[in-house]
Amino acid sequence: MQNFTVTDRERDTVLAALRYYQFYRMQGHPFDPRQDHLIDTIAGQTGEALDLTEIDDLCAGLAGNPHALALSA
Repeated sequence: MQNFTVTDRERDTVLAALRYYQFYRMQGHPFDPRQDHLIDTIAGQTGEALDLTEIDDLCAGLAGNPHALALSA
């Protein structure tokens, strides 16, 4: 089992992604873009939502890889 630590902002993004996936599965079709504000609200619960580079780094970290984009910036 892998253990990892995430910041509050990263946790909010993971929760938003899970809610997005849950809603997608419940609808049986692609997510309704008219409801995107709900995802942004969850992702930014504790402050500013992660930007695209931070999301990519979080995905890499969750997959057990170094945060390559952060290292090259």
